[in-house]
Amino acid sequence: SEEDKRTKTEKSSKKKKDKKKAKKKKKREQKKGKRDE
Repeated sequence: SEEDKRTKTEKSSKKKKDKKKAKKKKKREQKKGKRDE
């Protein structure tokens, strides 16, 4: 049904966003670690 389709796309787009966020966070933490050394 349409409702199911919409929920699926919303879920997958949220997953993609979360992945991007996690990547950014990791990079930022790596930079921080380098500065601490």
